[in-house]
Amino acid sequence: MRLLWVGLILTAFLSTCQEKKEDKGEIIVSVYGKNLYKTDLENIFYEGISYNDSVLRSKVYIDKWIRNQLLVRQAENNLSPEQLDFSYKIEEYRNSLVINKYETELINQNLDTEITDDQIYEYYTNNSDEFRLNRDIVKIAAVTLPNDCKNKWIFTKLFRDYDSLMVDSVAHMADTYALSYDMDMDKWHNFDEIADMYGIQINDNGTFLNENKYYIVNGNETHTLIRFCEYKLVGDVSPCEIETDKIRYIILTNRKKDLLKKLNDDLYSKALQDKAFEVY
Repeated sequence: MRLLWVGLILTAFLSTCQEKKEDKGEIIVSVYGKNLYKTDLENIFYEGISYNDSVLRSKVYIDKWIRNQLLVRQAENNLSPEQLDFSYKIEEYRNSLVINKYETELINQNLDTEITDDQIYEYYTNNSDEFRLNRDIVKIAAVTLPNDCKNKWIFTKLFRDYDSLMVDSVAHMADTYALSYDMDMDKWHNFDEIADMYGIQINDNGTFLNENKYYIVNGNETHTLIRFCEYKLVGDVSPCEIETDKIRYIILTNRKKDLLKKLNDDLYSKALQDKAFEVY
């Protein structure tokens, strides 16, 4: 049996290096009249494959093919002609593939993919209830200083006054004196992640954020100042800038649906006009 496998595998592997014949060529193995040809194995090899790997791949493929043919024959011998009639399902599946292919080509050629900021904002304002937060979010300014920083009092004063944080010089000071900082006050953060990052112990997020616009975290060697510039809680309408990608996807999806609906309606109307079908 081992010699048989080696012979089959060597024949299959060597055949890939030979010129193809006009027909399917030499048979590798036959199971109840169903044949596996040398050409059937060509696609299982890749460029530069080693001899040992090619032998292994061939063995696995041939063994699987034999087992499948045996199972098919067993099934055919035990099912009724009615159970073996897949013509309707095959036709239905083919039609589905043809339609899907055509619709994909139609969309690729005709879909308007340009979406402006105004269109995004218009959808957002008209459908705000679709965008409810499932987490608490915040905009912050934060700076972590060494405890011995002599300019700590300046940062403390600045962080107590929200407007002053908009001054570019604050970021420059943080770059000079801070161990780390986050001055991007236009960016929304997950509040739970911020609390974990800075070691803030909180019982209720809403109460904490309502009562603390400014917060200090004192460590053994560091002093962290945090300004909560803005926040939104679970259930609030999510900011438009967070939902931009989602809205863009929704708009494109709706355009695809509209395009395909127009195609179907136009085809139906034309067929009706041309009397291309009759309903009995």
